[in-house]
Amino acid sequence: MTTSKDITFKKLPEVDNISEVINDVFGVQLDISGGWGYDTSMPVIINSLDIPKDQFFHMFGSIRANIQMNLSLEEDERYGAINVILDDKKKSTVDNFEYDIIKFKVSAIKEKEYAEFIQEYKDNYGKKEFDIGDHFKRREASTLKLIDTIYFRTNDEK
Repeated sequence: MTTSKDITFKKLPEVDNISEVINDVFGVQLDISGGWGYDTSMPVIINSLDIPKDQFFHMFGSIRANIQMNLSLEEDERYGAINVILDDKKKSTVDNFEYDIIKFKVSAIKEKEYAEFIQEYKDNYGKKEFDIGDHFKRREASTLKLIDTIYFRTNDEK
């Protein structure tokens, strides 16, 4: 579950085929199974990769954040400008399975508010009276920042 000091995003529901859901929504084919990676009971299971592991971690973190913070919410509650940065990674063994535990720094702004900031910038950039410093200060103050953790397991481990 992703949380901030004042916001909690609900866990995504379990699905029968996570790879199929991701392909349907994003057009990305990943050889994965399992869950959304909220803990070791339903990790993302990596069956095979054709990209570097860190690149996959980032891609999956971005996918989950976009589903959780945008696609699964009502229109007025959606976030945009979602940015996911790999912050920390470690390995842990639980019940004879090794997990990659990946922490991401996630930032986002309410979608409608972000659109207003973009429009304000477009309408006023280059004008003498436009206080660009104040613009970015307000934009930063409107940005939600949180830490999200995802558990991954490689399928060939027993």
